Amino acid sequence: TESTPSPQNTRTKRRRAIIWFNPPFSENVTTKIGKEFFKILEKHFPKRHKFHKILNRNNVKLSYSCTPNIGSMIKSHNRKTLDRTEETQTLPCNCRNKEQCPLDGQCRAKAVVYQATISDTTDPPSHTGIPEPEAKKRVSKHKNSMKHREHEQDTEPPKKPREMKDQGRIPVLKWKIPQPARPHQNGRPNRD
Repeated sequence: TESTPSPQNTRTKRRRAIIWFNPPFSENVTTKIGKEFFKILEKHFPKRHKFHKILNRNNVKLSYSCTPNIGSMIKSHNRKTLDRTEETQTLPCNCRNKEQCPLDGQCRAKAVVYQATISDTTDPPSHTGIPEPEAKKRVSKHKNSMKHREHEQDTEPPKKPREMKDQGRIPVLKWKIPQPARPHQNGRPNRD
């Protein structure tokens, strides 16, 4: 005999919208807060009230908040994020032409100080910065802003290369990483 498929109920059940009341727990409080809260709820939202459908014993639940106090939560969060020892691991260079890497194979370094120096002047001006996330991306933005006038405001590149380019001279920039450093973050003291 063939079994006929039974018609399944395709209607999805709507979940109730429950409003949670979480009073902070304290052993010093002797009042039964939950009982008092539900008394107030029944007194101010009786069956004839227009908000009784939303605020009644079936839709409002009570649970004591047993989380640590806000001060200890903030302290632990700050301790985790600010005092974390950041590993400055340098990824290998991924330039197509390794000989033309702007930072001699250190182009993917993170949290370092980079310096750009113009090589064909007698008193070489320099520009220093801290890239985030990678030095290669920051150097690329600098080169783009020096090459194209419409991107001039994207970064704060060295002023001298732009002036030299306007005079018809070709600036040659040398990029180097003099020292590792951590980028500045609000709330953390500068230790570099």
